[in-house]
Formats: sequence, structure tokens, C-alpha cells
Amino acid sequence: RPPRHPCSSMRERTQELLAIAERLRSHQQAPETSASSSAAAASTSASGGYGAASVRLAASGSAASRSEFAQGASRIGRGIHSASTKLARLAQLAKRTSMFDDPAAEINELTVVIKQDIGGLNRAIEELQSFSAERGGSGGAGRGNKQSSAHSATVVDNLRTRLKDTTKEFKDVLTLRTENLKSNQSRRKMFSDSDSLVSSPSGPLLPRNAARSSGPSSSQQS
Repeated sequence: RPPRHPCSSMRERTQELLAIAERLRSHQQAPETSASSSAAAASTSASGGYGAASVRLAASGSAASRSEFAQGASRIGRGIHSASTKLARLAQLAKRTSMFDDPAAEINELTVVIKQDIGGLNRAIEELQSFSAERGGSGGAGRGNKQSSAHSATVVDNLRTRLKDTTKEFKDVLTLRTENLKSNQSRRKMFSDSDSLVSSPSGPLLPRNAARSSGPSSSQQS
């Protein structure tokens, strides 16, 4: 019987070793993925609820990195939309000019919440831009990487523009609120002055009445 060629047994053992290595690699990646998810969740709560800081925990590979960037940008976009919705309600309340139905408590509450939202979103956009720059710097100078970096820069600029518009609208609403408060104070002062003139015993009608009563006596004396 001809002897078995040694290469055949080597090939069989090679396939077994590759299978074992693949299983080991899969078992090692599972705990790392779980730890990365837990760290991302903690980072999300520390960044104003928008999760932009979690993009720093990108997994290995450009596809996973792009996915982390897209998720962070999506969270920021939803945050801006939420802030705009609150701002629309604030603008509706700030336009009221009635002195007797002023929703001051709700206006103050919305003002504080929107300020916090805008501050958190600004920080989140800065972190997203930093992540994009780090990813672009570590990805080489290939054509695909340049296109990805340009797209990321466009996304960040768009988010920054949207937040800038929201911030400007917020300032305009606060200005309107301040003007309405000043107007209400002036109207209250006018009403207060009018009431004091009507109720005062030394009102302007008394001298006129006194002049009428003293008219006949002065004529008799003459």
C-alpha cells in the first residue's frame, strides 16, 4: 500500500486549528462588545442625554466607526428637534400680553429646560466633531476615507447650523418676553396712577368745586 502523503494530514489539522482560532476569537469579542455598550450608555447620560460622547467608543473597523458616528449624529438631531418643539410652546406663551393671565411659571420652566438642552447639544456637537477628526486622522489618506471625512464634516456643519438657528430663535423669544413684561408694567403703573387720582380726596375736581362755592360770596362782597 503506498504511503500517505504528509501534506494531507497537515491540511486536515490546519482546518481544525483555524476553526478553533475562530471560536476563540468569537468568545473574546463578546465580552468586549458588552463592555463597550455599557460604557457607551454611561457616556450618553453624561453628555446631556444625546449620546454624542459614545461615538468615542467606536469599535474596530471603518464600518463600525461610521455607524457610531451616524448614531451620535442622529441623537443630536432628535435633541435639536425636541428643543425646537419646546421653543415653539415657549414662543406661544411669550406672545400673550394679558396682565391677568400671565403663565409666568410655565415660561420660566421652559426657559430653564431649553437653556440646558442647548448647552448639552453644543457640547455633543463638539464631541462629535472631535470624533470625526480623530477618525479621519487615523484612517489614512485614501480616497474613500477622504469622502467619508467630507461627509462627516457636512453632517456636523448641518447640525451646528440647525442648533444656531434654534439658539437665535430662543433669544428672540426671550427678547419678546422681556418687552411684553415691560409693557405690562407700564400699563399697571398707568392704572395705578388713575386709581389714585380718582380715590384721592385732593383730586383735581375739588379746587373747581371750591371755586364755584366761593363765586357768589366774592360777588356779594364786591
